[in-house]
Amino acid sequence: MRNHLTKHMIQLRNSSGYDRSVSVVILTGMILLLSACAGSARMATVSPIGDDRDWTADEVIERLPEFPEALHRAFAEAQVALSSPAEKGRFSAKISFEHPAHVFVRVTFPLGIEGARVLANADTAWVYDRVEEVVYFGSPERIQAVLPGAVPDAHIMEYATGLNRPSIDRDWTVERDSTLLLLHAADGLTRLTVDPSIWRIVSVRDSDADGTVLEQRWFADFVEMEGTLLPRRMTLTRPPEELRMSMALRRLESQPDGLTFDLDVDPNTQWIDLGR
Repeated sequence: MRNHLTKHMIQLRNSSGYDRSVSVVILTGMILLLSACAGSARMATVSPIGDDRDWTADEVIERLPEFPEALHRAFAEAQVALSSPAEKGRFSAKISFEHPAHVFVRVTFPLGIEGARVLANADTAWVYDRVEEVVYFGSPERIQAVLPGAVPDAHIMEYATGLNRPSIDRDWTVERDSTLLLLHAADGLTRLTVDPSIWRIVSVRDSDADGTVLEQRWFADFVEMEGTLLPRRMTLTRPPEELRMSMALRRLESQPDGLTFDLDVDPNTQWIDLGR
């Protein structure tokens, strides 16, 4: 049983000192994608686009909302399904979030076994491997260098919900695709798909300079919360890594009382400093 669980856990050792597991990358940088994806469910009210006019990029961006203040403090429970050459399976996560200072994630594998806890703030990040009884800690920059993608930035919630409003200072062009609007960055690296019936981003595609798709995100099952439509479900793919992740929210509390950011480490746990 221990060997079976260990393959799901944070494995940091390799020839250079550490091994980058897919698991640790998703524990913070990806599980958090669910922390603001739904509320008390009420289906979105559709507001039809109304005509076939040619929208300008500025007009489209102006209709996209800012990230709601109500979700700057939240608690969520989510179910995650992951498929990649290194990992395949399902797990659940409990996320406490206080924008942008603190993020705390508890990861539970099947059979109710808690596998890991991850805590991050502006100065330090901790990865607590509950199976191996080890805490890896260091500056977010150092953790990021060892485990790319493991430490979320201050805008992770906007990234998670598609509410990272595109900058009007960046050059965009607009085209219509049936009932949707496509915003293309002038440099060709980003494409946003906007549903004008609800004025929300429903997909994001990032590519490199050669046109290779690096990452795609899809947002679906929108509900209204605190006066804002948010996606309950998100799917993410990273084709070069053959990574696919689907996520569904089970519970979300906006502005909850008693959020905890305590790792609550067992006394015999080993601490490993990854540096500053």
